[in-house]
Amino acid sequence: MAMTLRSAISMFLIRSNSLSYYNIQKLTSAQTFTSILKISPCSNLVNSIALNKTRTKTVERSGFDAYKAKIVLALNFQSAEDALPFYKLPVRTLIHISKVTKDDESKGFCKNRLYYIASRLKVPPSILSEKLAKRTFIYSLSFDWIQKALDVLIDMDVSSDRILRDLWVLKYHHETIHERLLRVKNMGIDNLNPWMVRCSEDILNRFITISQETKTILGESDSKQTYLAGRLNVSVENVQEMCFKIPALKTIRVTKVKNFLDFLLTEGFDVEDIASKPRVLSASQKTVKQRLDKLRELGLSQINLNVLCRSKKDFKKYCESISKESNA
Repeated sequence: MAMTLRSAISMFLIRSNSLSYYNIQKLTSAQTFTSILKISPCSNLVNSIALNKTRTKTVERSGFDAYKAKIVLALNFQSAEDALPFYKLPVRTLIHISKVTKDDESKGFCKNRLYYIASRLKVPPSILSEKLAKRTFIYSLSFDWIQKALDVLIDMDVSSDRILRDLWVLKYHHETIHERLLRVKNMGIDNLNPWMVRCSEDILNRFITISQETKTILGESDSKQTYLAGRLNVSVENVQEMCFKIPALKTIRVTKVKNFLDFLLTEGFDVEDIASKPRVLSASQKTVKQRLDKLRELGLSQINLNVLCRSKKDFKKYCESISKESNA
């Protein structure tokens, strides 16, 4: 480390007016280099260079920017890993974040919103840092706004990983968040998501309707797989194997499964046939209906379910072969 530090400092002294990260990265990795920046006298040198860059109003258009590094170093990051994503931000954005951070600290709120939010969500700061650097609006909201929004989300049992994936929800007023989530919860839906706050009324109403229908369909069944196993007269393990072989089955809504099964049974297919050829359930019911009509027009009475979910090209070839046989 000492050797690397001396090399880095030498590079600073030689190119203090026009630092190049391209040259510096030959000496050490970005993470190690950021750590070096915090070690005296290297940190002092960065501060000195940054002051000189401020006075001369020179701006690095690419590569390592000492002025930017000085701002990042002042943001109270606890590790180089937490700081690295912020180095990618424009200087103007970093200056704004710096002002907000100093204001938060002076008022006793927190030393950096990264660590405050990470502590509330109980997630590693290093994971949140990358996301926060892409959602800098967090530093444009008042601290009270963020605090109350998080209070509601946590009180309503919205999982941390979902909030982490959808930080946009923090832009909404805490009363709006509470009203939306409470409305969904009062409908008997406990699995709450941040998108429920952000979506349109039409989408939310449709989701609530589908969820209520799903709950009615499932009845005593505790999952879609259990329901499907009951309808097909097979074990849950068999259904799990179907889902493994046909991943699309995992994402099909219960309402579609019910309607599709009812449709196939009405069309004359038995449960055993459907259970042995479950791929048909991943197809479009509308397409399957059109293909059934087409095959019956061609004179087929015994129809293989697998034919109904072939590609458009293969199904066309199959129909052509049936036509040739009937005309022979």
